[in-house]
Amino acid sequence: MIESAVILSTGDELTTGKVIDTNSTFIADRLFSIGVKVAAVLKVGDDREKLLWAFAAARELGDLVIGTGGLGPTADDLTTELAGEFLGRKLILDEAVASGLKKRFAARGIPWTDNNLKQALFPEGATILSNPVGTAPGFRITMGQGKQLVWLSGVPQEMTAMFNQTVLPWIAEQQGKEAEILARAFKIYGLTESKLDDLVKPIDLGANAKLSFRAHYPDLTLRITVSGGQARQEALDKLCAEIRDRLGSHIYSEGDLTMEEVVGQFLMEKKQTLALAESCTGGLISHRITRIPGSSNYYVGGAVTYSNEAKMKFLGVQSTTLEKYGAVSEQTALEMSRGIKERTGASIGLSVTGVAGPTGGSKEKPIGTVWISIAREHDHEARLFQFHGERERIILGTSQAALNWLRTVLAS
Repeated sequence: MIESAVILSTGDELTTGKVIDTNSTFIADRLFSIGVKVAAVLKVGDDREKLLWAFAAARELGDLVIGTGGLGPTADDLTTELAGEFLGRKLILDEAVASGLKKRFAARGIPWTDNNLKQALFPEGATILSNPVGTAPGFRITMGQGKQLVWLSGVPQEMTAMFNQTVLPWIAEQQGKEAEILARAFKIYGLTESKLDDLVKPIDLGANAKLSFRAHYPDLTLRITVSGGQARQEALDKLCAEIRDRLGSHIYSEGDLTMEEVVGQFLMEKKQTLALAESCTGGLISHRITRIPGSSNYYVGGAVTYSNEAKMKFLGVQSTTLEKYGAVSEQTALEMSRGIKERTGASIGLSVTGVAGPTGGSKEKPIGTVWISIAREHDHEARLFQFHGERERIILGTSQAALNWLRTVLAS
């Protein structure tokens, strides 16, 4: 049984900050779901001595070492060579892999160079792990002391496919069903981390359950995990029911659904269509809505009306309204939402107008002042919001607040 693992990420691009290491996050999450604790995450550059040190340190800390990167054909791809050196295994050319590489290059019309054969070299005794979306296969090999080394491509798309297809099933087989950890994630809007902690603190978790918090502006994720024994599912269901009862509508989804996906599902279920009039968000809400496949079924279109002239021309906002109340006002937001609804024929018109900063604020309308309005057939309302922070934070917070209000309207 594998109790602990070490994740080893390699590449100068990671240690210089040029690339964010998303591979380690993905692997750690997947390992946790099947009961394997991550003892450490190590990151080293393309350096011979540092890589040999990392192999030794990783083997010392975990039963399983999962590494990524350095499997390509170039001179700085050192992983396979150094793994062989560390384990005292010579490198063997796998003829089947070499032939497959040549055929793949020919099929795509890519010129073949002999350095690509480097991707067909593996430490003696290794089990080759196929790469369904890339050229470089990975491998699994014993490290001695009852420990295993698994190495995967560093390209996130390739690593994910390799891990899900070959590595995860193999680890799960080693673990057995009883080691599995059950988990549920709740995405939350409208609570601070401290308030969330206060609300869930009275829940009796028992000995085998744990709550964890992750703040990722503009919302929070609450994760519950349950381990130990056959009653895990029953315990998880009971605790989840209590969490739902305590947090109510602050929970906007369970699992990995984004706010825009939840809104899209509601629009589909209610057979409603949406049009957007955006000022301070500059089209971000439209982008979030349209990034969801199938959004053409409920999203009619929108207008980014930044200037007063654009608000009058495309949305029908009255010049007298702008002169008397200003662009950032309840009255302008109401006319914007009604205007986009009428002009597009959508069943719902949503508008946002505000001061994102860092300039343009005043005593009456400080930076972060935002009006959001929703227009429906028999309901027309605008609400005032106040956000804080730098410009991008205010814009993101506005988009989330607008979508969340729309979510609550559609859910009622």
